[in-house]
Amino acid sequence: MHQNTLQPAFLSSLMTAGANLELVYNDLAPHANDRMTAALALAKHARETQRQLRFIGLSAGTSGIKHLAEEGAGYVTFSLVN
Repeated sequence: MHQNTLQPAFLSSLMTAGANLELVYNDLAPHANDRMTAALALAKHARETQRQLRFIGLSAGTSGIKHLAEEGAGYVTFSLVN
């Protein structure tokens, strides 16, 4: 079975190569905890590589959103939904 989720290692390599990314948050992983783990890793990498990372469709009630913003240190933005 093919998994339709984005692989954080591949996305990190794109940022290392100089890409800014805009990602649909729910495409990161099938489960909420896995999505946040992947998002935090990508936010840290965005900060380290100084690349812009935008998460689209992130629920305003998502647990850990403040930590995600802090991890990105200004390199992560959100498009929030209710």
